[in-house]
Amino acid sequence: MVTVNPTVSTAALAVSPSSLTYNYQGTVSTSGTQYLKVSTTSTSSLSYSVSTSGGPWLTVTPTSGAIPGTITASVNASNMSPGTYSGMIMVSASGLKSINVPVTLNVTSGTCVYNCGGTMSMYAQPYTYDPTYSGTVAALWVDHLGVPTPNYSTTGDPGLVLSKNASPGATAPTTGSYSGAYIRNVSGSLTELGYDYREGGQCTATSPHFVLVVPSGTHTLGCSTGTSTAGPVKGWIRVRFDLAKLGLLPGDTVTSLKLVLDYGPESGATAAGGMVVIDNIDVNGKFVGKQSTQWRDD
Repeated sequence: MVTVNPTVSTAALAVSPSSLTYNYQGTVSTSGTQYLKVSTTSTSSLSYSVSTSGGPWLTVTPTSGAIPGTITASVNASNMSPGTYSGMIMVSASGLKSINVPVTLNVTSGTCVYNCGGTMSMYAQPYTYDPTYSGTVAALWVDHLGVPTPNYSTTGDPGLVLSKNASPGATAPTTGSYSGAYIRNVSGSLTELGYDYREGGQCTATSPHFVLVVPSGTHTLGCSTGTSTAGPVKGWIRVRFDLAKLGLLPGDTVTSLKLVLDYGPESGATAAGGMVVIDNIDVNGKFVGKQSTQWRDD
C-alpha cells in the first residue's frame, strides 16, 4: 500500500515594518499615520484581514483587502495623559500563520507657542521623515517669513518652511524622505481646509499635499488641485479645497490630518524647487496655531 502525504505549504505571510512607534507631544490631542505593507510568498490569490488591540487610540484602514496590500495605521491620542501605551495590529490570511505587529505610543507634555488661544486649540507641528539621515529635508516655523501682520512685534509672523533638497522628486508614502506638519487637536468633521503660500514656492498636484484620514479611508489633496486666489497681502496665494469632491461619508470625523512635502527639485519648464513657505493653515474657518518643536518620524 502506498501512502500519499498531503503537500505541506511553505508559503508565508509577511508584514513590514515589524513594529510601529509613535512619538507625540501634547496632553490634549495628537494624531498621525504610518503604513504597513502586506505580502506573501504564495503564488495563489489571497486576501488578508486585520484587527487591533490596546485601545481606541489605534485604528487601521482597511480592515481587509487583497495581498499585496497596504494598511494605514492611525493614532488619535485625544485627551490621553503623558505616558507610554502599547497596542497590537494582528494581520491574518487563510491557511497562513498570522503576524502581530507591536505598536508603541509615547505621549509627552508640550505647549503651543504661537497664536494658540488655549490648550484645546488646533496647531501645526513641523516634522521630518529622513530614514537614511540624508540631511536633505527641513520643516520649521521661521519668524518674519509668514504673512505680514500689524502685530509682528509680538507674534513674530512666523512662516512654515517645508523643504526637500534631494532627488528623485516623487516618493511613495513609505519610502524616501519628506517634511511636513501634523495638524493637532482637529476634531469632528471638516467643513473648510486650505492655507496661504508664498509666491514662487512649490505648488503641484502632489506636493505639498494634505493627508486626511477618516474612518472610511485616506484622502490626499495636492496644492494645485485646490482653488487658488490672491492672498491677504501681495506676494501670497490662498488655496482652498473642495471637500465635497472627496465623497466623505456622514459621520466621517477626522482621525488625523497632516501636510506633506515629498518632492525635491525638479527639471524642465514647469520645474518646482522642492521648497515652500506656508501660513494661515485654515481648518474649518480657523487658522491653526504654530508649534515650534519639530518631530523626527524615523
